[in-house]
Amino acid sequence: MRGNIDLNLLVVFDAVMKERNLRAAGEKLNRSQPAVSQAVARLRDLTGDRLFDRSPTGIIPTPRAEVLWAEVRDPLALLQRTLSTSKFDPAKISGEIVFGVSDDIRILHWPRLAEAILLQAPNVTLRMVETNHTSVWLQLRDGTFDVALTVAGQPPAGMGACIFNQDDFVLLHRKDRKAPKTAKAYADCRQLALVFDEEQPAYADEALEAAGEARHVIVRTTRFDALPPMVAELDAVVALPRSIATRFAETFGLSTSPLPLPFPTAIQKICWNQKTRNDPQNKWLRALLSDVLNEACAIP
Repeated sequence: MRGNIDLNLLVVFDAVMKERNLRAAGEKLNRSQPAVSQAVARLRDLTGDRLFDRSPTGIIPTPRAEVLWAEVRDPLALLQRTLSTSKFDPAKISGEIVFGVSDDIRILHWPRLAEAILLQAPNVTLRMVETNHTSVWLQLRDGTFDVALTVAGQPPAGMGACIFNQDDFVLLHRKDRKAPKTAKAYADCRQLALVFDEEQPAYADEALEAAGEARHVIVRTTRFDALPPMVAELDAVVALPRSIATRFAETFGLSTSPLPLPFPTAIQKICWNQKTRNDPQNKWLRALLSDVLNEACAIP
């Protein structure tokens, strides 16, 4: 793109891309069609591309226009919200809010979170996208969702996160099974395992290897809620963060016990792309999620 660019040209360009019609774009911006045409012509000169081709139903963007719009539409929307002089009101927003949610957080917290969000923003639609600690940062970078809730490590450059819960691991097992008291007794149990994206090894494998033991996994799954029936029917054991293990024990008539060897802590976080850190809607959403989750995870 040649020379300096007037931000107003990008505002017009954004409206034309959305409406695919110069007259409709002008009405949206409260500008005349000749003014819109003039702005598009100036942008053509700056980009060196015709940007739009005419069609019987309106106009069709060129490939260069599509690329340019992909680069400017989100920053423009963020800038417009950030510079707004009116106080952000979630009751006035609509459209879809997309969440990356890990399976355990879905089970433990999603209904409560959805209720809290819809109470303040009744006109939005909430959509969940499955995520986990192996994929969350890439999905956020790609714009797959607005905010994520999962176990996650340190955020990489350009990402942000805050902790809402830290869980130790416990063993979930049948009530009639004697809890293992040594690493060898634990390794000898029939094992279930959670795996994500072919992830290997799991925390249990690393802990047992450090103790000079190895386990035999009879079933691997990516779904937390697949585990309790298998614990009951197969007389197997599985190491899980305490909060989800306690829920399963209460719901399915199972038991939890301390593990006979040390495991890392499961650190659950609210995660976001730093591009949205000053976006009023995203800031409101993160603050609401933090309030609800911190209250839900508080130790009695």
